[in-house]
Amino acid sequence: ITGTVESRPDWCISRQRSWGVPLPAFYTPDGQPVLDAGLIRRVADLVEKRGTNAWFEMSDTELAALLGLPAGTTKGHDTLDVWIDSGVSHQAVLRRRPELHYPADLYLEATDQHRGWFQSSLMTAIGIEGGSPYKTCLTHGFVVDVDTREKISKSAQGGYQKPTEAMHFVEKSGADLVRLWVSSVNFTDDVPFSEEMFNRLGDSYRRIRNTLRILLGNLHDYDAAAPTEPTAIDRWILARLAEVENTCRDAYEKFEFHRVYHALNQFCAVDLSSLYVDITKDRMYCDAPDSPRRRATQAAMQEILSSLTRLLAPILAFTAEEAWGYFQPGTSVHTQLFPAARTADPDALAEGERLLQLRGLVAQALEKARADKLLTNNLQATVT
Repeated sequence: ITGTVESRPDWCISRQRSWGVPLPAFYTPDGQPVLDAGLIRRVADLVEKRGTNAWFEMSDTELAALLGLPAGTTKGHDTLDVWIDSGVSHQAVLRRRPELHYPADLYLEATDQHRGWFQSSLMTAIGIEGGSPYKTCLTHGFVVDVDTREKISKSAQGGYQKPTEAMHFVEKSGADLVRLWVSSVNFTDDVPFSEEMFNRLGDSYRRIRNTLRILLGNLHDYDAAAPTEPTAIDRWILARLAEVENTCRDAYEKFEFHRVYHALNQFCAVDLSSLYVDITKDRMYCDAPDSPRRRATQAAMQEILSSLTRLLAPILAFTAEEAWGYFQPGTSVHTQLFPAARTADPDALAEGERLLQLRGLVAQALEKARADKLLTNNLQATVT
């Protein structure tokens, strides 16, 4: 924005176009321009009631009579710069709606708006308010065809053909999958797109959804009042959860949603599905329902589900709400706060890492034992 403002030689707010927001200028019979604040207000009131088309549909005579101008007065035909009408949205929207506040928390648009909306908003706000209309400005790239790198919004040529509307994919795959795709890419650059890339994300979505289902299922008889003492693997997964929480909080703060996606996807796929849920299966399904070891794991899963659902909520808005409805009936996940920042237990992480390394060595030994026909099932072995 600094660069585009510095390099801008001047700014002409009028355009010679047959469409747009009319510049409310009039001309006397001898050709002198009439620009008066009171007159402009009367035009604005007219547009508010009848829309901008009123300016184009009404004749010079009708407009002059309605606005109290002398006979023979004619209207101008120039329109405002296309970015002026959106560039004063801070006045037309923020200042006129008591439920909103000024300045805006965030202005979000594409990179080409450094010369457009961002700049017209900044200039008009400085003229009216003496400062910026936004606290933070965020720019994104364009969705481009994966083969031709052409902007999909501008062209149907190349490897990818329309439809390009989000609703096509919402109706086909659901809004949450569209949101998950958006979160998975680095939107500050141009984003390559193909239906195949989009469809591949379905596996990630199902993995996350199944993780939430497994956690909910394992908590069906959870007793929060039962005293628990976490085991080594419980302490490890809670320490990993703390790391994931800190990563996601930082990434959300910086609008780096792809970091949120990768952290949560990795946590669900590896830490939970491949390791923790698999390792604790026996205690969940074979221990006595109220055994200390099983209750300790349920306590950990309860904390994981609570945290994971809240961290997912801004991205998987509907899935997180559905899961939360089973977890905390009668409440909404979208009224909750993120998990508070905390430090991951370094001892638990180190111990878990050591156990997982040993687990890898044992897995190699089991594989050799099966190959040598010493056993047919891993459960026939014990570890010394």
